[in-house]
Amino acid sequence: MLIIFLSLDTLNYKSPKKSVLLSTLIPGGGQFYNEKMLKGFIISSIDISSFSLFLYNTYKYNTTKQENYYWSSISYFITFFAIKMFSIVDAYIDSKMISAKRSKEKIEKNIKETIY
Repeated sequence: MLIIFLSLDTLNYKSPKKSVLLSTLIPGGGQFYNEKMLKGFIISSIDISSFSLFLYNTYKYNTTKQENYYWSSISYFITFFAIKMFSIVDAYIDSKMISAKRSKEKIEKNIKETIY
C-alpha cells in the first residue's frame, strides 16, 4: 500500500491552472498543453479569425461610420469572447480528466504489481 501512495507523486499530471493560463493567453494554448492538437488548431483558428474580423470591422466602422460594420464588429467580438470562454473551460475540464485517468491507471498498475 505504501508503494502505491509514494508513486502518486511521480504521475504525469496536467495542471488545470497551467492549462487555464495558457488558454487565456494563447489561442488554443490549453488544448495544445493537454495534447488535444486538432481541438487546439480549430479553436485557435476560430479565435484568431473572429478577433481579426472584429478589429477589421471596428476599423471600417470608425472610418466610414456605416452601421453594418458596427453590428458586425459586435457580433465578431461576441464570437471571440464565447470561443475564448469555451476554450478556457474546455482546457480546465480536459486537464482534470487527463490527470484523473492517469492517476487511476497508475494506481491500478501499482496494485497489480503489488499483488502479483
